[in-house]
Amino acid sequence: MGLYQTAADLTAAGETVALATVIEVDGSAPQDPGASMLVRADGTTEGTIGGGTVEELTREAAVEAIEAREPRTEEWELRPGGNTGMVCGGEMTVFVNVLTADARLVIAGAGHIAVPLSEMALTMGYEVWVLDDREAYADPARFDDAVTVLATDYDEGVARAGVTDNTAVAIASRSGTFDRIAAREALERGAYYVGLVASDTKAEHVIEGLREDGVEDDALERLHAPVGIEVGGGDPEDVALSILAQLNRIRTGLSPSLDG
Repeated sequence: MGLYQTAADLTAAGETVALATVIEVDGSAPQDPGASMLVRADGTTEGTIGGGTVEELTREAAVEAIEAREPRTEEWELRPGGNTGMVCGGEMTVFVNVLTADARLVIAGAGHIAVPLSEMALTMGYEVWVLDDREAYADPARFDDAVTVLATDYDEGVARAGVTDNTAVAIASRSGTFDRIAAREALERGAYYVGLVASDTKAEHVIEGLREDGVEDDALERLHAPVGIEVGGGDPEDVALSILAQLNRIRTGLSPSLDG
């Protein structure tokens, strides 16, 4: 039960992991059906499915599965001329299952958009955190009891919310400075989605600032600024809907925008 408990502990902490299990063996192979290996997003492993090239290829496949959030089945040929370079003489089928944590949404900025956004996110199954450095706004009485509300600085709040690669962050603070702080912290902690409520001009300034802070372009690919997709209307509820519509597209493997 060790690997399963480790997987449960990691997903409870917000990580997405993969469990690679040998499900079929034909002929000679380094492990029997049932052998398993846990793989984390950074490629570290626990357990074994036999070592050697087949294990390394499975580890790489598991990391790709985590990134895609999709399980897969791998067929490995353990004979000369096969797809592993190994010469055991048999074949192995390995199922790579992706285990995701509960979806988490962190809303940085507890203004007028945060209330409908948090309510809609709860109905969609998100664990919701809201943070703001103003106590009058970061007031739990303004939000559903299921929402965790933090009155704190933005960088500290993002850290306390436990942002991981299974976390989305929507930023709607009162200034570009705070937007930049929250976005940098979220991107550096690996949030798979960081959305900024902003005009085109403000978004450009924030992105320029993030580059000055040393945020790499590959991380900036996870930043959506301005946030959301066009749904019509301009009320807080409309903005909240546009954010969640875009976020849902990304969670389900679609492109962030309707035009692909």
